[in-house]
Amino acid sequence: MFDGNFKSKRTINLGGNKQQIDKQKLLRQAQEERRVREAERVRLKAAEHIQAWYRGRKVAIDVRQGLRTSWDQDTGSLYQSIQSSAQSIDQLSQSVETAVKQFLIFFRPECDHQRLVLLCNLLLLLPVGDAGARLVIIPFQRAEDLRSEWVVRLRRLLPVLLRHLGSRLYWTEEESAPTLSLLDTLTVSESFQSVQNLALANSLSKGFLQTLSGSAALAQLALFLTRIPIEEKSRPSIAKALLLSLRICKAADHTQEYSQVLDQFITQIMAVPLLPNRMSIETLTAFTSRLPLDAILQHLSATSCSTVAILSQYRITPLVANVLAFGYQRVSKMSPTVSNAYLRVLTTLLGVIPQDSVELPPKGPDADDDEDMEDIEWRSEVLPGASPTLPNPSASTTKLDRRITKWLSIAYDSHHLNDILGSVEPSTTALSSSGSHEILSTESVGEITQLLLNLITLFPSHKIGILSSLMYFRFGSKAKQTSGSSSGGGKFFGISIIKIFLDAFMSTTLYDQLVRSMRQDTPLSVQLVLDPGHEKAWSLLAFVSELYCQILVTMGDDEFHDEARNPISLPSVITLASVARDVAFLLWWNDNALNMDANMGGSKNLRVGYLRDIVTKLTRQLHARDSRKAFCPKDHWLLSMPLDMSAFKRAAIQDEQSLSHDQDLEENEGEDADMTSTDYVRTRRAINRRQRSSLVARLSPRLGVLNNIPFVIRFEDRVAIFRAFVESDRQRTPWMSGFHPHAIGEARVRRDNVFEDGYEQLNSLGPQLKGRIAISFIDRYGIPEAGIDGGGVFKEFLTSLVHQAFDTNYGLFMNTTEQLLYPNPHRFAQEKTQLKHYEFLGRILGKALYEGILIDAAFAGFFLAKCLGQVNYLDDLPSLDPELYRGLMFLKNYDGNVEDLSLNFTVDDEELGQPISRELIPNGSNIPVTRENRIRYIYLTAHYRLNTQIDRQCKAFFRGLSDLIDAKWLWMFNQQELQVMLGGAQTAISLKDLEQNVVYSNFERTDPTIEHFWSVVQEMDDEERRLLVKFVTSCARPPLLGFAELNPKLCIRNAGQEEDRLPTSSTCMNLLKLPAFTSRQRLKEKLLYAIHSEAGFDLS
Repeated sequence: MFDGNFKSKRTINLGGNKQQIDKQKLLRQAQEERRVREAERVRLKAAEHIQAWYRGRKVAIDVRQGLRTSWDQDTGSLYQSIQSSAQSIDQLSQSVETAVKQFLIFFRPECDHQRLVLLCNLLLLLPVGDAGARLVIIPFQRAEDLRSEWVVRLRRLLPVLLRHLGSRLYWTEEESAPTLSLLDTLTVSESFQSVQNLALANSLSKGFLQTLSGSAALAQLALFLTRIPIEEKSRPSIAKALLLSLRICKAADHTQEYSQVLDQFITQIMAVPLLPNRMSIETLTAFTSRLPLDAILQHLSATSCSTVAILSQYRITPLVANVLAFGYQRVSKMSPTVSNAYLRVLTTLLGVIPQDSVELPPKGPDADDDEDMEDIEWRSEVLPGASPTLPNPSASTTKLDRRITKWLSIAYDSHHLNDILGSVEPSTTALSSSGSHEILSTESVGEITQLLLNLITLFPSHKIGILSSLMYFRFGSKAKQTSGSSSGGGKFFGISIIKIFLDAFMSTTLYDQLVRSMRQDTPLSVQLVLDPGHEKAWSLLAFVSELYCQILVTMGDDEFHDEARNPISLPSVITLASVARDVAFLLWWNDNALNMDANMGGSKNLRVGYLRDIVTKLTRQLHARDSRKAFCPKDHWLLSMPLDMSAFKRAAIQDEQSLSHDQDLEENEGEDADMTSTDYVRTRRAINRRQRSSLVARLSPRLGVLNNIPFVIRFEDRVAIFRAFVESDRQRTPWMSGFHPHAIGEARVRRDNVFEDGYEQLNSLGPQLKGRIAISFIDRYGIPEAGIDGGGVFKEFLTSLVHQAFDTNYGLFMNTTEQLLYPNPHRFAQEKTQLKHYEFLGRILGKALYEGILIDAAFAGFFLAKCLGQVNYLDDLPSLDPELYRGLMFLKNYDGNVEDLSLNFTVDDEELGQPISRELIPNGSNIPVTRENRIRYIYLTAHYRLNTQIDRQCKAFFRGLSDLIDAKWLWMFNQQELQVMLGGAQTAISLKDLEQNVVYSNFERTDPTIEHFWSVVQEMDDEERRLLVKFVTSCARPPLLGFAELNPKLCIRNAGQEEDRLPTSSTCMNLLKLPAFTSRQRLKEKLLYAIHSEAGFDLS
């Protein structure tokens, strides 16, 4: 209704602005406010607790400080009264009890150390007129109820003293002497003589010892001993602490706690680093005489060292060193039970020490420093429990005190090992041709095996010494008496250790299964490796392989074939070789199905990879023996199980192609590298081979077999595989593919200077030398000879170059007594220029292998073995220096005093016509050769002559050879087979094979001249046939796979009707130019004259 007011009324909301509030938000806000209030209440309550605690601590500190002030005054008064004897026994007892009671209330280590020393001095005082009883003993002279209170006080005081003894970083002798004297007084029954009750005295001292035992006393004493510098070993406190630990241990004897106390003594006191070095002579004598070593050993043996196994590396290693330090002199005097326990304990403890913590695997005398040779030498062998990866730098031996290392070295000392082996309790007696002999139990054999494998693992640089000290040890009663000299010629009664352990292996079920598989021609199962029931058998095989490999290193072939001097009969050797061959094949063939870094089934530290490597090493050594002088049946080394060779060859060739393709891709990586650089390619291949060496077998088990145990495959099959590898490489190389590849290089060669001209013009080609090379010969007048090189001229060049370079008058090579070539060992042959020549000759031989050209040169086996990356041993020495070999064998079997021979660790050499002496080991001129170290001297002398002297020459030669021939291809052959590859087979010329592989030019097979020719050849002896083959092909030996392999084929060409002419040849084309003789007699005369003249073109 309009009332005359044109303005509208304002709307007024008396309830205020109403906002929309989310319910969930309101709840969260309320919860947050509640949380803040609760946190505040907690904070205030905590503040109250802190304030209360602070007030309590402050009051306690004040109270303790007041007690300290009172205690200081009371002890001062007590000192005066003791000196003046102003108090009775009861008063003294009450005063001293009060002093101890107050001390236990206020004692804090950080501020009451001097008061603790003062209290100990006080308790050790001798009151005037008290019959020599110390103050701490006087309260025991009272009634029993009062005496028991004092016992309680002391039992509370003793743990305090010990904890402070172990926690304080350093004690002076003035501080530690009274503390340990007090502990000494309370734990020795003689201290309680004034009580006049022997039973009570014994009870009190034993009770206090039990109190200490339950208070971790041994751990505190160990800490105290560890913190005293070794230079202060003459301190009396050390003797008191050690003897106290022995009393604690002895007090627990015949109690239920004895086992626990022994565990504490072993893990605490016996684990103190360098414990023997921390004692004076008097202390060491007293401690050693009272040490319950027999009980410790038997306890550890019974518990399998379970307590010790959990210790850290920095405690377990000193523990082992201390056990050796206190035990090694007692071994020969131990009872059979204790000696067996010592063997088990030492085996277990050495197995617990971490790998590479004592020493890192070194490069021994068979290791090469040269990068290129490092790849190709077969040394995949690693240690029983070691990983093939690089060692952990954190495990460096710089952290291990050299004095601990010295104590640990007792473990592999020859006398120590002989004492262990000689004192092990036998279980049975066996009969042999020489009488009855004691035989070890299966358990003892297993323990000794594991002990020796552990020693080899921990002390790799002493592996040869360990094995050498065992080589001639013989079990039996006589061996125990003469064990100190058992490192000699081995002429003692009893049975050799290798025979004992081989017999033990042959008595296992594993051996039975291996032999059964061989006889039935069935493949071995991988389950044999994984089966934990065969753990000890595999360890036995590993140890037998290790030891026999070392025996073979210093055993000549004459000894090997002599039943009286070979510790294993030849039939047993043949059986062992069969087992090793099949096991090696099993592990290489199943590489991708097995983890080589894993342990054998059930074993703690016997790696699959180690077993494979050591049985492979043994197989290779025995095969090398058999190759020189056969002792195995024909085809013994071939697989006893069926194998589809056609499929094997196809797969191996495919695997090689795949690996080579990957290698080529890696070599072509990098935009800045010169792809044709010889050094670049060689370096890349060397690096890649090193990185892939452990992977080849995994990627291709067939190549693993061919590279490591190739002799299980027939030689002819391996040659065919090699030729396929070469052909695959030829097709893979761009500048070699095609029907008529272009020449990659040219050379103009003077016939009188073939080697020099060839070196100057072709050496720079490096790996490209495998391509086609155009050769032009220059005659004596400087005019190029007519002709086009279609391959034959190069063969003639190669033949002439080999004839010049390997002539001993040239100086690069020398002849053995058997007229076999090896590098000149003199220093001038190691100069840079000469090494380049060796490298070039390596390429030339590589070219010959690549092209399948046979050369007329025979090389010494030790030289070819060195080029294949193998190490030569004593059995290779007769071919180089038979006189030195005889001298070393005389030394090895010498029964007299070796030192009378006046030998030292040097070898006589010659330099520029002057005699010179070279040391075999550092300071060798001052180290005499003795009965104990003569095996090492023999090994080092042979190593120097066969390996060291020609080392650089062989490396240079192999560098050149591997530029053209991949090292993996060469690993398929041993040195004898490589010689056949280079120069042909040392077999009789097969007339049938020769006749079937001859082609004719302007002749027919039925022509009278050809009929006469074959009739004459048939009448020839083998020597004349060789001269004929050499006359036509330049090489007197037949090709590897027969004359069908010759390229070009051997050809007989009609040389015309002039019968007065002699037959001539073109060796470059394997061509015999034969006049058309009509008379058989005339053909025979002319042909024999020509081949005996050893000439070709010039006889026309």
